[in-house]
Parts: sequence; C-alpha cells; structure tokens
Amino acid sequence: MESLRADLRDLQAAIADVCSRAGALRFPSWKFPDKVSCELDIAVLLQRYRHSDSEPEFSQHAHVVLLELLIDRLLLLLQSFTGYAEAVLSGRALPPPRGPGPGMSAGLTARAFWSSMLKLGALCQQLRDQVGKYQKEHLKCISPEVVEPGTASEAAQPTSVCPNLSVQPRAGPSVALSTRSVPTQTPGSPLASCDTCSSAQASLHEVGRAITSICQSQNIPSALSKFQEVLEDGAGRRNLSATDMSYWASEQSKDLSRINKHLQGLLQQLNPVRAELEEMGKQKDKLQKQVEDFSRKLQAEKNTQAEQQKAAEQSLKAKEKEHSEAVARLEQDKDDLRRGAALLEEQLSALKEELAAKEVAVQELELSKTTLLEEMSTTMVAQSQVLELEEKVQVLTGQKDSLEQELSASRVQLEQELSASRVQLEKEKVRVESLLWHEEVQPEPGMAELLLLLLARLPALGQAEEDKARLAEQLEQSQQHSGKQLQAQQELLDTLQQEKLALQQSILELQANTAQLQEQAQELRERERLLVFFPDLHMPAETQFESSGNLTEDMKSQLQANKIRIEVLERENTQLEALLAKVKAAAEQGVLKLVPQAQLGSQLHRAASRQDTGRLSSGSSGDSPGMPGCLDKAWHRAASSQHSKKLRAEPSPQAKPCLTLPVRRLGLGLPSLHTGAHRK
Repeated sequence: MESLRADLRDLQAAIADVCSRAGALRFPSWKFPDKVSCELDIAVLLQRYRHSDSEPEFSQHAHVVLLELLIDRLLLLLQSFTGYAEAVLSGRALPPPRGPGPGMSAGLTARAFWSSMLKLGALCQQLRDQVGKYQKEHLKCISPEVVEPGTASEAAQPTSVCPNLSVQPRAGPSVALSTRSVPTQTPGSPLASCDTCSSAQASLHEVGRAITSICQSQNIPSALSKFQEVLEDGAGRRNLSATDMSYWASEQSKDLSRINKHLQGLLQQLNPVRAELEEMGKQKDKLQKQVEDFSRKLQAEKNTQAEQQKAAEQSLKAKEKEHSEAVARLEQDKDDLRRGAALLEEQLSALKEELAAKEVAVQELELSKTTLLEEMSTTMVAQSQVLELEEKVQVLTGQKDSLEQELSASRVQLEQELSASRVQLEKEKVRVESLLWHEEVQPEPGMAELLLLLLARLPALGQAEEDKARLAEQLEQSQQHSGKQLQAQQELLDTLQQEKLALQQSILELQANTAQLQEQAQELRERERLLVFFPDLHMPAETQFESSGNLTEDMKSQLQANKIRIEVLERENTQLEALLAKVKAAAEQGVLKLVPQAQLGSQLHRAASRQDTGRLSSGSSGDSPGMPGCLDKAWHRAASSQHSKKLRAEPSPQAKPCLTLPVRRLGLGLPSLHTGAHRK
C-alpha cells in the first residue's frame, strides 16, 4: 500500500506539470463519475484510505480504492498527454477553455492518445524532411572557394543548430534564403562584418530579449529564447550569418504570433469584463439614486420623530405636574393615617400593659402555688391535709384557667380590632379603586364635551381650561389621599399582625411554662407521696404506714425513696466534712470545752429548732429554693423530731463529758449534724 501511495503522489505531480503546460482538462473521473477528475483532492483521499492493523477489512477496502485511484490517475495522465499533443499540432500555446468533456473508457482514452501520437510522429517526420532539404540548400549556397578551413566550422554551426530546433512546434520549413546577402571574402582579406550589420544585429538582439521577456512574463513558450541559448552556449556573443539571421527572424515571428494570439485571448477575456463593469456602473447609479431617496425619507422621518418627541415632552410635563399634585394629596392622607396609627399604638400599649399586669398576676399565683407546695411538703400531715392541699392546687388551676380565659378574651378583642381594621382597609381599597376607575373613565367624555364647548364657544375657552385643571387637581389629590390611606392602613395591618403573632407566641410560652410547673408539681407530689408512704426502714413499727398490697410496687417505691434519702445523706456528708474541718480548726485554736452529753443533746436540739425556724422564714421571704430543698428540710425536721423523741425516751445511763464549741461563732450546719447523728 505504501508503494501505491508513492506511485499516486508521483502521478499527481506529473499530471500537475502537464496541466501547467497544456491547461486543465475537465473530464469525468473514472473512480468518481459524479466529479471532475482534475478536481479530486488526492492528499485527502490518501489520508482517508490508510492501512490499519486493527481493522483488516478496512485495510483491504483501502487497498482496492488505491488501485482504482491509480487507474483513474493514469487515465487522466493519458488525457492530459492527448490534450497537449492536440495543442502542439494546432500550433496554440495554450488550448482554448472548454467545458466538461464526455466520459471516456480506458480503451477509448488509449486509442485517442495513440492517434495523437501518430499525428505528432507524422509531423516530426515532415519537419525532419524539411530540415534535410534546408541543409542541402544551405550547403549549395555556400561557395567552397570562399569558405576557408577556419570558417568551415562556423558555416556548419547553423547546420548543427537547426536540427535540434526542428522539434519545436510549427518549425518554419521554408526559409527565405538569399545568396545576395551572403558576404564574400577574398583569401587575403580578414572575415569581418560592416558597422551596419553589427548595429542591426545588436538591435535584433535587443528586440529578441524584449520578446523573450514578454513570453516569460506571460508564461508563453518562446522558440527564440531556445535559439538564443544555443547561440550563447556555442561561441558566446558573435555576429550572425545570413542563415542564422533568417532563422532568427522565423523564430521571432513565431513568438510574435504567439504573443498576438495571447493578446487576442486576453482581449476576448477583457471584453466581458468591460461589459460587466459597465453593467456594474449602471447598477451603481441606480443604487446611488436609491441611497439619495432613502436619505430624503430618513430626513423626513427624523423631522417627524422630532415633532413627536416635542409633543411627548409637553405631555410629559403635564403628567409630571398632575403627579406632583397627586403626591401632595397623598402626603396629606399619609399624615392622617399616621395619626390614626398613633392612636392604635396607644391602644396597643394599653393592651400590653394589661397583659403585663396579667403576667404579674400569673407569677404571683405561681409563687402562691409554690408556697403552698412548700407548706405541704414541710408539714408531714395526714392524708386529709394532703387532700386539702390538692384542693388548693385545683383552685389555683381554676384561677389559671380563668386567667387563660381572660387572655383568650383579650386575644379575641385584638382579633376583632384587627378585623375592624381589615374591614376599614377594604373600604378604603374599594374607595381608592372607584376613584381610580373614575379617573380612568370619566376624563374621556369630559374631554369630548370640553372640545365641543371649545368649538361652540371660543370666548369661554380660558374659563373651561381653568375648570378642567381644577377638576384634574382635585381628582389627583383624591387619588393621592386614597393611596396614602391605603398604604398606611396596610402598614398598620402588618404591624397589628406582627403584634398578634408576638402575643400568640407569649401565650404559647405561658402555656408551656404552666405545663412545666404542673409537671414539676406532679413530680414533687410523687416524691412527697413516696417519702410519706415509704419512710425509713428502721423506723419504729407504730410509725410505719400500711402498704398498697402489691409487694413489687412497694419495693420499687421504697427503692426510689431510698435513692432520694441517699442524695440527702450525700449532701449532709458534705456539710459534715465542712463542719469537721471547722471543729479541727477550733480545736487547734483552743476554743473547745467539755460539756455533759445530756446537756449537749438539749443544746443541739434547741439550736436545730432555731435554725429550722430561720430557714423557713428565709425561704418564705427570699427566693424559693425549689421543691426538692423543701422536701429535704421537711425530712430533716422529721428526723430531728424523731431523734429528740428517742433521746427523751432513752435515759442516759451516764453523763459523759464531751467537746463543745461556740456554734454561732463557727456557723455550723446543726440540722445536718443532728440528722447525721441520728443516721449513725
């Protein structure tokens, strides 16, 4: 395949060379009949059909296509040879432009090429015969007596030149040869030409160079240039003989005829161009007239648009004036709505103050509820008293419900006010829409009537214009006023909706807080119930309460009560550690003294009673410490009372001395001390 590709490239180069001399021949392609053979892009086809190792089927197809392209190029080369031979036989430098030729088979193309070769061979044989005849005549014209041995070679030189040039197309077979122009020379005189011949030959050389330069510039084959090259290669610049001069003239006439034919071809090509140029000039004149017409129309359109723009500016000024008047009316309406908004804000602030007062009442109720719960946890009374406390809690719950009803009533009142504001806004909106509709609909009939009045009564034109301006101003003021009222009422509605949402959020927060307080109260009731029904396991039998009958539930409740007591004991241990540290510090300072154990017990009991009383008073007057702290205090007091009863029931067998210290000075937690002693 690579050798085929190389052969195709070489054939394409040869075809390009032949076409440059004989012109492009437009014949249908043998491979692609729908295309012209000389217009095929061989480089693209070679790039498309290449060998591929991965696709053997495509490689086989590409090989077949390359073989067909090789046949196509060979046929085109034969057709180009045939065209060049016909051009040589016809004596034209370039063939005339022709249209696409007919499709020819390979056999017909070969026969046409062979026929042109036979014609060219016959022409060459004829030229050879003429050259032989010319040489014989030339030898007869030269006298052997005049020609010396030194000049014989010069006389024979044209003979050697002419056969080489006889293969040129249309070689001149008949050369006008005159023996009168041949210079003679005696044996004693040198062979030299006269000044006239030298100047004539110099002029001939100049004219020949000009002709050859013209042929080269126009790409025309020149016979004279080849003859000049032969003369210069032979002996340089020398004088020409009569035969050379005649042959020079013949070749020069051939070149001039070729130049003439080329010039005629150029003139033939130039005449259509001139006709097209004249036609384009006419079209140019028409287009110039159209451009002038368009420019006039454009200027008229510009003038019309300028007038329309002036009218639009005047109408715009009038509209701006009306707009400014409407803005003034709307500003006035805005002030009125602002005053109404201020009144609504005052009402809203009053409602907020009422809501704050109700919140304070709720807080007071919560404090009273907390106080009641503390009292219930600290008294350790019978179950009937617990029921009374539950009734109080229910009363508080009823108060809370009444408070919620009041809040809902206030919310309903706010919603009614909002609905009233919304209705007022709808009325204002309807009024504004009606005003706008009147503004849009009424001016047209009014203007028509005004025009009729102006046409009927010209003297009343000024008064009608003033009435019209006054009516337009009033209409615009009403529009502005209604628009401002609508905008202000819309803003007020948005503000009221936001405040409504805020009130709803606060109500939800209050409900959440109430639910949380109820949950805490329920937990505290459960803790109280556990501590009441499941006391210490080591209490006397007469103080224990009856069980519920379910042993598992009783054990779970006892476990939960014990956990609560463990938490209380852990806090008491912490207080005892702090007390022990203070005792050690007092012992180191020497402030301790010995007291009897019975006296110590009575002192501790009195101090515990005083401290419990102080804690109760501080708890009721200060911040509430919470339900767990109240339960702990109640349990401490119950334990202290049980401890005091136990101390009174058990007589001390022996009064032992013990250490004591000033309690008020050290600030010891006496209830914790008694409880700890009781637990031990």
